[in-house]
Amino acid sequence: MIKISIVGYNIFSPGGTTRSNLNLISEFSSQNYTVVYYNYTDFDEFDLRRLHKREKVTADVQIKKVEELYSKTTAKQNDAKNYFFITREDLFPLAAVLRKYNLKALIIGEVHTPLSLFNKDFASVDLSPFTCLRVATPAIKKRFAQKYHFDRIYIQTVSLDHLRLCDPAQVQRNKTSNFLVYARFDEKAKDISYAIKLAAYIINELKRDNIKLYINGYGPDKHCYEKMIAQYRLKDAVFINKKVPSNYIALSTSHVETLGYAIAESLAQGRRVLAYVGDDHVTYENFKEVPLVSWLYKKDIAIDAQQALRVASENIKVEELAASIRLLKKMKTGYVKKMFQNVSFFEGEGTIVVDENKNIESKTKRQIESVLGAAYAPWYLKIYRHLRQVPGLRKLLQQSKLSEWLRILRKKDDKRK
Repeated sequence: MIKISIVGYNIFSPGGTTRSNLNLISEFSSQNYTVVYYNYTDFDEFDLRRLHKREKVTADVQIKKVEELYSKTTAKQNDAKNYFFITREDLFPLAAVLRKYNLKALIIGEVHTPLSLFNKDFASVDLSPFTCLRVATPAIKKRFAQKYHFDRIYIQTVSLDHLRLCDPAQVQRNKTSNFLVYARFDEKAKDISYAIKLAAYIINELKRDNIKLYINGYGPDKHCYEKMIAQYRLKDAVFINKKVPSNYIALSTSHVETLGYAIAESLAQGRRVLAYVGDDHVTYENFKEVPLVSWLYKKDIAIDAQQALRVASENIKVEELAASIRLLKKMKTGYVKKMFQNVSFFEGEGTIVVDENKNIESKTKRQIESVLGAAYAPWYLKIYRHLRQVPGLRKLLQQSKLSEWLRILRKKDDKRK
């Protein structure tokens, strides 16, 4: 018998890591493995009901709080084979607690964050309890091993289980002047401001007013993009969270990605993609063989504008569409089998310093909370979170002054604890 435990930050919130965790649940559940998910942030029955309604695959999975992992007793030795996946780097210290109570378990750390965005405290995390770590590309493996002096690493992209691959024969392949950026509004990683500057150059300098840019997503930097649209006089050409036309080119200007779900999702629908190679070239490493992806290499506005116009002027050829879908299918197929094979090379690895066993739970909890804050949610944040689900109240509750007031309350509450 095989038991799969997945430890994550917040499965109730959208994002790439959430999608990866949902895909893991789906991959293992579909093969009838026992799956348990542990969530760091607080949640209640209302959250669970919404999640089960939105993501049917979670309905038959136990969803627990990470807090439970601190009070586990040593597991009885039986024929069960336990796999633990820790899917956020800030939660990696938990590996020591898991190893204490599960000496023979296979503990895998999932590296989702680009290395350049790692928390500065990560260097102090003890990786020795892990059986191994998973990274997306050879370049990430090499850089991680050099920087953190840990080499039990295997290479495998995240699961693409949620993708539904199009039939190339059924796809409309007409050219289009519409571009779509679909990403979290987070300048530090996504550099959406460059996409706006690129649209401004094409429209204002090259006088190509047929170009339209749609920016869809969520996150803290929305106001920044609204100001840029006004500054460049683009209100009739650049739109935030508006209905997207049926035909568009996916645009990715992210500084860094470890995969790029938005790219994979667009390709699965048979859409052309224009993507920046990435500051670390990881995005290029993941999709360099896919014919439907065209590349921005240096973020030079004049050069990239010509590349965008070239892509917008071309119809998709059925041969490049078919080849792209074949490559995506290869990336998508056999995730669980590949994972078991990769991890098997490190089976039996992972240790813990005996002298640390006594206080490992309290030490680990302090270490994690110093980065992520306490896992609990005060009563006013719980009410706020649920009220945000009411369509008529959502816009009001997202006002910056209210959000700032809640942050101040949370800080005061933390100090009293």
